[in-house]
Amino acid sequence: MEIDSEKIVKKLAHKLEKLPLPISLKNESDLEFAVLPIIKRFIQKELGINDKKHILYHHGRNKDEKNLWSKSKPLQNIELLGTHTYDMLIIHPKIGSLVLEFKYAASAKNPLTSRIQRIIGQSLIAKLKHPYVISCLVFKRKGKRPQLGLLEKLKKDLQENHKIYLIVRDH
Repeated sequence: MEIDSEKIVKKLAHKLEKLPLPISLKNESDLEFAVLPIIKRFIQKELGINDKKHILYHHGRNKDEKNLWSKSKPLQNIELLGTHTYDMLIIHPKIGSLVLEFKYAASAKNPLTSRIQRIIGQSLIAKLKHPYVISCLVFKRKGKRPQLGLLEKLKKDLQENHKIYLIVRDH
């Protein structure tokens, strides 16, 4: 059976967009580790793989995971006026490579606009080496909400023209 890699990436992006997040999130690291079990289950279900050791690379919490993360740098790093490394990477022959980048905005000190600009820039750089990117910006809702019409237009453009799946959601 042929795997439609884009369909799988869209499915994971949709899952991350709708996923209930724990109230205890305080930073980007908490966000990454909150979604990690869901990503592992998704890989197991969609790709039929139980051993995710050489498919999913992330910062890690234990020595083995951290060593695997360090060894994955040549697979994921992009050299463009400096080295760019991402939060997670999935590599599988049937879908290619997928970068996952996460941002967490807990306060109004760093406006959402600058966070969106940063995550889109990182995503475009990731596309120089990897066919797919899922970028997820989670923010604590305070004050003004993003203008949904323009945000949807931006998300559609990134997805259709760059295979970047932008998620902007509140916590």
